Formats: sequence, structure tokens, C-alpha cells
Amino acid sequence: MSKTAKFVLILLENANWIENQALQFYTQLFKDAESSAKKYTEENFSIQKLMKIQNDFSVEIVMVYEDETPKSFMKLNSSRLYNQNLNANKPICITDIVYSSPDEIKLLINRAEEIGIQRKHDLIWVKALKEDLILIEILEAFDFKKFTFQKEETDAMSENHHYFKKKLL
Repeated sequence: MSKTAKFVLILLENANWIENQALQFYTQLFKDAESSAKKYTEENFSIQKLMKIQNDFSVEIVMVYEDETPKSFMKLNSSRLYNQNLNANKPICITDIVYSSPDEIKLLINRAEEIGIQRKHDLIWVKALKEDLILIEILEAFDFKKFTFQKEETDAMSENHHYFKKKLL
């Protein structure tokens, strides 16, 4: 069975699956803190949030499929406002990766880099939760370097993240 990473349309069926997978993933990642997982999922992957980004061309969902079965996904953000203050001309960001295996992370990162190069982005960066040691290890293996990201607004979860970047082109 082959796995591929491709863009997905945000339809109600997909949004429902994404929200459920995210809740399961973050419940496992945050261990006993089910309320943290629920809050993080509501803020980032609720059906309402996903339906809002369906018409936002700067935020896209890329999903790994094994044949026709969805497995993992990431959120790509190419918004100029979100990606400002990075000392890059045209950065792109992976804001979240929800996965079921390390191989799927690698597929998603490879696909994000391909997309970045095709669209002539000069930098790709990733927002990773500090608890996500598997993702952090893979990012480091892909030559992403940790950096300090200065955001103008503060969100409660930003202190729970590490930021990684890699030059493209």
C-alpha cells in the first residue's frame, strides 16, 4: 500500500474526521490533560474553524492517504501577516501536524518543502508543541534549526511551542 500527501478540500465530512483525529492525537500528546487537548483542538481544528479556512487561500490542509484512507495531516499557512518578522522574503509555515506514524511526518514535511520550492518560498518554518518529541526529532533530522519567534500578539499556547526553520531554494 502506498502513501501520498496531497491537498484536501474542507468539506463537512473531512472537517469532522480532522477534528476527531486532532482530539485523539492531542489527548495522547498531552497525556492526562483531556481539557488541554479539547481546548487546543477547539482553537485549531474545530469544524467551525476548518469551515472558515475553506475560503482562505493562505491556509491549506495537506493530508496523507494510504490508498483512499486518510491517515495524517498538516496545516500550511502562507499568510503574509502570520509569516512576518522572520527575516525572509516569502516564508511558509507548518502550524500543526497530526500524525499516526513518524513515516507520515516525513511525507508531510517532504511535501511541504516541495510546495514551498514550487511556490518560490525562501523559508519554511514549523510550530511544534514542546511535548511532541517525535516531531521535534524528525525536524532536526531534516536540518530544521530551532529559533526564537517573536509574535506581536501573545496566545496562551505559544509558550508551549518550539519553532524550527529551514531555508529553501
